[in-house]
Amino acid sequence: MTIGVQNEIYPILQIIMWNMIDKEIRKGQEMDYLQVFKLAPANVNDKLHQEIIHSQEVPERENKVTLKIDNVPITAKIFVIDSDEYVTMLLSNEY
Repeated sequence: MTIGVQNEIYPILQIIMWNMIDKEIRKGQEMDYLQVFKLAPANVNDKLHQEIIHSQEVPERENKVTLKIDNVPITAKIFVIDSDEYVTMLLSNEY
């Protein structure tokens, strides 16, 4: 992962995003080289939660989770790029 992800994304969210990818792989899903995560605050029962939308274009797929976290929810767009040699998690503005 890049320094931007290390500095701006809570470690628990980093782990959750990697686990979301791993879950799709374990289910035998076809994975695009580019995975996209959109993080945003979500209001659940008048309390702020973290929403994570995980998507890819080919084949098109989207999953959403909403989590209660101890920290302030983050708004960010994150790419995970698989080059076959290595996989990198980076903020969209670092692309």
